[in-house]
Amino acid sequence: MVEESQTAGDAPAPVADPQAYVAQVMAEIEEEVRLRRTSGDLPPKLERELDELFLAHSPVAGRGGDLTVALRMVDAATFVDPVVPVESERAAGSAVKKGMRSLLLWYVGWITHQVSQFASAVSRSLHIVESRIVELERKVEVQRVPGAGVVEVPALAGPDAWWVQPAIDALAGVRGRIVHAACGDGWLVQRIIAAGGDAYGVDPRPDPVEAGVLRVSDLRGEDLADHLRAVGSAGLGALVLSGMVDGMAAGERAQLLGLIATKLAPGGVLVVHSVSRSTWDGEAAPYEADLAPGRPLRADTWRHLLEQSGYHASVRTGPGDADYLVTAVRHTVPPPEPTAAR
Repeated sequence: MVEESQTAGDAPAPVADPQAYVAQVMAEIEEEVRLRRTSGDLPPKLERELDELFLAHSPVAGRGGDLTVALRMVDAATFVDPVVPVESERAAGSAVKKGMRSLLLWYVGWITHQVSQFASAVSRSLHIVESRIVELERKVEVQRVPGAGVVEVPALAGPDAWWVQPAIDALAGVRGRIVHAACGDGWLVQRIIAAGGDAYGVDPRPDPVEAGVLRVSDLRGEDLADHLRAVGSAGLGALVLSGMVDGMAAGERAQLLGLIATKLAPGGVLVVHSVSRSTWDGEAAPYEADLAPGRPLRADTWRHLLEQSGYHASVRTGPGDADYLVTAVRHTVPPPEPTAAR
C-alpha cells in the first residue's frame, strides 16, 4: 500500500487547462529567447537560419512546406511491412521472435496487404485533390488584384512626425517581440530598441531595407501577411502599422486584422498610424494613393472595428486633422465568439 501511494504521489498532476498550460510554456520559451536575444547570445542571423531550417523540414509549415511535401510523407507510409524485426538483447530472444514471425507471417501479411491497398487508394485520392487545388490556385493567381502596398505621405512618415513618440510610449512595458510594418530603413525600430523594446522590422520594399540593414541588423524584406503566417500563435507582443492599411481594400484589411488577432498575445498592443481622407485626396499625397484599391478609414471607424474585434482602443488626432494614431490593447481574456444563428 505504501509503495502504491508513493507511486501515485510521484505521478504528475493532471493539467486543468491544457491550452493555458501550453500558452504558459510558450510564454516562458519566448521570455528565454528574449533574454538571450538581448544579451547577444542569439544573433538575429542565427535566429533566422533556425526559423528557415524548421520551416524547410516541417511538412505542414506555413512557409517552406506545402501540401505536396506533406503528401510525400503519406506516400512513404502507404506500405506496411509485415516482416517485423527480430533483433533482441537476450540470447534466445532472436530465435523466439524469428519463430513467431514465421508462424504468423501469413496472417500478418494478409492484413498488412489490405491496409497497404487502402493507404494507396487514399494517397491517390489526395494527389487528385492536390492537383485540383494547384490548378485552382494557378487560376486565382492570374486573376488576383495586387495588394495596396506601402503608401506614405513623406511629411507625416518621418522620425520627426508627431505620432512617433506617442507610439513608442504605448509600447513601453510590452513583453515579447515588437514588429514595425513598413519599417523602411529601420528608423522606428532603432527608437523602440533604444527605449528598451525587443523590436524588428518588416517591409516589402527591398531598397529601404537594404539601406537600413547596415544600421539595424534585424530588418526583413518580405510581405507583412506572409511574415505573420510564419509567426507562431500569440507570438508577438506588439505590432506597429504605418503606411500599410491606408490604401487597403476592405477584404485585404479584414484578412490582415484576422492574422494579427491570432499572432498578437493577450495584452499585446496594436498601433496604427493612418492619414485622414482629406490628406489622402490632397495634393501632397503620393501617386500610390490614386492607384491603391481602397481609401483610409475614419478614426472612429478604426476604434469601432478594433473594439468589436477584442481590443481596448483609443484615438489621438494629429495637427490640422491631417492624420491620427490608433492605440489598441488586446483583451487579456479573449471575448467569447458570437454564437452562429441556428
